[in-house]
Amino acid sequence: MNKLLLSILILGATFIAHTQPANDACSDSQRLCANQPLQGTTAAATVDPASDLDFCTVNTATVWYHFTTNAAGGNVTIDITNMSFNPGATYGQTIDAIIYSATSPCVQGTMNPASACGNSGVDFSVTTFAALNPNTTYYLMINGNTNGMANSAECDFTIDISGPAVDATFPTASISTMDSVLCEGDDVPVETIIANCSDTATFDWYYNNTLILSGPTNDFSTTSLTEDGYLKLIINCGSICTYSDTTDSIFYEVTPIGANAGPDKFILDGELANIEGSGNGTPLWSPTGTLTDPSSFTPTANPSVTTTYFLTVNNGSCTATDSMNVFVGEVVTIYSGFSPNGDDINDKWVIKNSAQYPDMEVTIFDRSGQRIYHTTGYSTQEKWWDGTYKGKALPVSTYFYVVDLKIGDEGIFKGQINLIR
Repeated sequence: MNKLLLSILILGATFIAHTQPANDACSDSQRLCANQPLQGTTAAATVDPASDLDFCTVNTATVWYHFTTNAAGGNVTIDITNMSFNPGATYGQTIDAIIYSATSPCVQGTMNPASACGNSGVDFSVTTFAALNPNTTYYLMINGNTNGMANSAECDFTIDISGPAVDATFPTASISTMDSVLCEGDDVPVETIIANCSDTATFDWYYNNTLILSGPTNDFSTTSLTEDGYLKLIINCGSICTYSDTTDSIFYEVTPIGANAGPDKFILDGELANIEGSGNGTPLWSPTGTLTDPSSFTPTANPSVTTTYFLTVNNGSCTATDSMNVFVGEVVTIYSGFSPNGDDINDKWVIKNSAQYPDMEVTIFDRSGQRIYHTTGYSTQEKWWDGTYKGKALPVSTYFYVVDLKIGDEGIFKGQINLIR
């Protein structure tokens, strides 16, 4: 018998255990929007002395909502439906509801009833006394009544608002395109037509039901599409109450195509370069004379001079191109030392052929790892390092450089500089 009683008590405790509602106080009131029903509850609600008013009954468990009228104003009706009460014998079985105006948000002395008191244990509504002011925020308080019981009513309910003061015109959107048959990478404009949406929050673009772009503007480029699929747009309008519309879908046929000629290569005279091209389709390289197989993505090149190779990839009617370079001989000559002693001979650290690489980045460090020189572009004497740091001559020593030609990993060089005076 004792074990049975213990089980009943545990079950009872589980039934009445609730988390305090997030809108337990007027300052945390939840927004109401027309045609957007909300789920609410008075379970575990408390009283907020700073804002709760006793116009209807003695408040014991209140939750709060607010709404903002449109530019026209007028009456509103708030429906409270689907009511489900805690059936415990010590719990009240009705809830109260009242709408308030407020000249200062949630300040008791500035709040006045804007509707009659509603009280019921079944579905009911409250309607404003008179037309509400336009563009104004009003509040709804719901209280779980005790009905003379030990505990306040714990009621789950659905709440919905309607009426001229909150009615909204629903937005409409449509999209169209001039061409739905694409090569991968094609940029075909998508025309967007939107109505009844003066305040747009976001444009959400979906492809095959996956969100691929979201933002405050309706710019969309088909360049990101890589496979066949359906494109649709969902617009979300309104900064206070948000209303959405979803367009019909556009089906795109996308032919995969792409050309990547791979990284530049650096070889000495007489050496071979293994080209690392890739893509979607059938490849063809040019010029062909110094390639082992121009119709392969990865031919071997044996040029005698620096050569630019062009990769063209075809897939049906779609074409893509890219290029890479095979540099023959020393790309740049980096000298290992210089003597900035004022004799106009080797007074600056020179990198031969630097003018060919306008984006070249040069960084120099001392033995402790401190950066003492950095520049982008090293093609003029004004940029060449003169052995100083912050205007002061540095001592004779070994320094360290990193030279990045900005043409890929093979264009990064590291080494030592001997400063001699």
